[in-house]
Amino acid sequence: MKKTVIEALQLGIITIIIAFIVNTVSPNGITLKGDWYDNREKTELEIPPSYDSAMDSLLSMQEAYILWKSGAKFIDARDPEDYETGHIPGAISLPFDFWDGYWADVEPLLAPTDTIVCYCGGFDCESSLFAAREFKTIGYPNALIFFGGINHWEQAKLPLEYGSGETESISDSTSAKEPEVE
Repeated sequence: MKKTVIEALQLGIITIIIAFIVNTVSPNGITLKGDWYDNREKTELEIPPSYDSAMDSLLSMQEAYILWKSGAKFIDARDPEDYETGHIPGAISLPFDFWDGYWADVEPLLAPTDTIVCYCGGFDCESSLFAAREFKTIGYPNALIFFGGINHWEQAKLPLEYGSGETESISDSTSAKEPEVE
């Protein structure tokens, strides 16, 4: 048994040494020291992986806020449970993954000439992008994408609505100051 443990340790050490050597000589190796990119505090406009400049219109936090204040229709493309736990005040729940089940109730609330802002959970979610594309496909040309989504909205300390309409805000929604965006 002792011999097996010693052989396993030797094999492990040899494997680690070989891995370091390969990583060092490989053009795709990972540097052991250096400045690593940190995007945890990033607030500027992000480009979704599936972004298509010919089809998609992205909004910054500032632009989304201004459209919200001006009465644009906001569509929350997240799952119903996420909508219930907090959404942009006045937003309509239209989960992209359940579009067919919700569309009949949502369609009467929208006109083809409305400015529609689709959002979801932020940088790890593309449902807003897909929802905006669907709107454009079915005849709503003014569908825009707030890709920062609810995450940016909350970070800017803007009002939220819970459940089916209970508003809780850090500042009064009618006098909320414009978010400061870098």
